Amino acid sequence: MEGNFRIVCSSCGREYEPTSLSWRCSCGAPLDVAMSAEGLEFDTDKFRRRSASMWRYREFLPLLEENCVVSMGEGFTPLILKRLWGVELILKLDYVNPTGSFKDRGASLMISNLKALGVREVAIDSSGNAGAAVAAYSAAAGIQCRVFVPADAPIGKRVQIASYGAELVEVRGPRAEVHRAVMRELGGAVYASHMWNPFFIEGLKTLAYECVEQAGPPDATILPVGSGGLLLGVYRGFIELRKLGVIDEVPRMMAVQAAGITPVYDALHGPYGREPPRAPLADGIAIPHPPRLRQVIDAVKKSNGDAIVVEDQEIVEAFKLLARMGLFVEPTSAAALAALEKARAEGVIDKEERIYIPLTGSGLKAIEKISRTCLGLRT
Repeated sequence: MEGNFRIVCSSCGREYEPTSLSWRCSCGAPLDVAMSAEGLEFDTDKFRRRSASMWRYREFLPLLEENCVVSMGEGFTPLILKRLWGVELILKLDYVNPTGSFKDRGASLMISNLKALGVREVAIDSSGNAGAAVAAYSAAAGIQCRVFVPADAPIGKRVQIASYGAELVEVRGPRAEVHRAVMRELGGAVYASHMWNPFFIEGLKTLAYECVEQAGPPDATILPVGSGGLLLGVYRGFIELRKLGVIDEVPRMMAVQAAGITPVYDALHGPYGREPPRAPLADGIAIPHPPRLRQVIDAVKKSNGDAIVVEDQEIVEAFKLLARMGLFVEPTSAAALAALEKARAEGVIDKEERIYIPLTGSGLKAIEKISRTCLGLRT
């Protein structure tokens, strides 16, 4: 399947071989996958005869070798339709993926291709969820893995990473120091970053495919944005569906950020004006300098979307509301529902619209933080 895609620089346009292990362009910009959809059809009848995973869309994924697929049933997760604050809400329960987050989609495709290339060791820097996903899929593929995390990352995520047999490297200091540490100590490992690797984002676009197959197209989608891979992947999926004639319009991309770390909002509207928190509640989106920021802003603008900033207390209230629905998610996921309430109150989201929100991570990953901050329990 190698012939249906190319690797291209998102800035200068330089092309790389599909088998290249480069994680960024020589100009410093991120790399992207350019897929060819020639001769392809989004045939839902055909998909229904396949396994209930993201690999039901395999011809739309940039895969090097089909016999190297590393899958644990990720994707095609349940969704729930709710009417809330006057809007029809499509809640995608992506926290039921094998490692408890949406990152399994990207890890499955990325590790499958690295396995096809004979890679024996990978390293990644992560605030937790991506590290857990890459550790798990590396273990399934028989690839050694080192995961660099902030020393104050949630204990649940650190335990999960170590349980898969990955080498856990805890780094003190800001998130940027974690990246510097993995670069210093990379050695002979391949840098398998969820922020930089072009295949990772391609796995995330299946969230758009599944929304349309399971519930039909939404008017807008609300997505927590840290590194920006989730928003870019979902946007790319909807763009492809429009080109295939499956949907008429690309939904508005609404980027959610937590007060204190708001690079997307700042680029669109000017500084939000809040100091970064010492211990972010929504740690999954606490990325002050995402490498794909320009691409995220471009996707938001082209889709007529916007950026929404939520406060910690709004996240806490959204967490409690989701929990009362029977949905136990980590604070980063709850930030998206908090943004919906804010956007609805401010008229950014209209009544009677269909809104798609992937719930991205399990609350089991942040037990201590939820106990202390959301429930007031002593731990």
